[in-house]
Amino acid sequence: MSVINRMLKDLDQRQQTARTQTYTPAAVAPQPIHWIWIIVTVLFSAAVIIGGLNLWWIYADKKQHDQEPVQVTEVPPVTTGDAAKVVQQEPTLEQPQTEVIEQPESSVQSPVKNKAIVDVSALQPVAEAKPNLATEKPSNNENATASADATELTATDKPTTESKPAPSAKVVKKSPHSTGTFEVTRVQLSPDELAANNLEKARAAFDKGNRTEGQTLLEKALVVKPDHVEVRSELAAYWYGRGMTTRALTLLQQGLDMRPQQAEWQLLFARILERIGRVEQAYTALLNISSDAPEAPELMKLRAAAATQLGYFNEAAADYTVLASQFGEGRWWLAAAVAHEDGDNLEAAVRCYQQALQSRDLGNDAREYVEQRLVILEGY
Repeated sequence: MSVINRMLKDLDQRQQTARTQTYTPAAVAPQPIHWIWIIVTVLFSAAVIIGGLNLWWIYADKKQHDQEPVQVTEVPPVTTGDAAKVVQQEPTLEQPQTEVIEQPESSVQSPVKNKAIVDVSALQPVAEAKPNLATEKPSNNENATASADATELTATDKPTTESKPAPSAKVVKKSPHSTGTFEVTRVQLSPDELAANNLEKARAAFDKGNRTEGQTLLEKALVVKPDHVEVRSELAAYWYGRGMTTRALTLLQQGLDMRPQQAEWQLLFARILERIGRVEQAYTALLNISSDAPEAPELMKLRAAAATQLGYFNEAAADYTVLASQFGEGRWWLAAAVAHEDGDNLEAAVRCYQQALQSRDLGNDAREYVEQRLVILEGY
């Protein structure tokens, strides 16, 4: 029994110790905050914030309304007499009763006592009804000042008139003698003038480096005047310089179809053909040339050179002989002598060699060559 009592006693002591350790006095334990107080606090804070925002909005709106500038209506154009009648009322002086415009009974009294903005368009008919308000008409120099000053008028304890539409302003046409005028005259240019104008602009564009613009202007000029020599020649030269040889030759061939003996086109056409190795076509293009053209000597030189390359020595000798007779230069006599010798016309070759020796402009080396050929040919 003593053992059981001791165990029970020991168990009671352990339970008391456990309750002593886990128990928290009521005075020390935290008390929970009730949710109603939280809601009340939130609602009160929101009411304070909203009220503050409303007060700030009302104050800002009132301040903006006070600072808003008074808008003045734009004054329509008025005549000199009407503007003068309105300006006679000085806003800084108190108006006597005799000068106040009488208002009809149906007009509504304005609640504004200090200052009111009056529509000038509404005052014009009233001013016409009271011609005694202004006895003097302002000059033309005062018209602008009157129009500007008529935008604001003071109204002291007086009703405003009912607004009426302003009459439309009349446009006064001044005579040509009072103002500077000019007359535009349309002038129709001829095709030659249009082509020359575009050609001049094209050259200026090429000088500035604007190749595309220059080409476009030349093409326009050619459309207006297809037989214009300079336009077609410069456009063909431009295309050849840009590497478009076929286009340049086609352009020149089209021109020669229209004018077969146009010397400038013939010369340019033959030179391009010679440079690309089409010598026979160049010679064929130069078969018919005009001896009166300024380009005739150059055409003969080119044709003689092409004939020499093709083996047409007699034709070449003929052209060189013409050149030698025309200019009297020893080199052309020498060229003719060589062409005759290559063509087995020895007698003509000897005569040309002798003519070459008589020329003073022949060089020493050329003279030695001529003397050697004469020694050889005289033996035959």
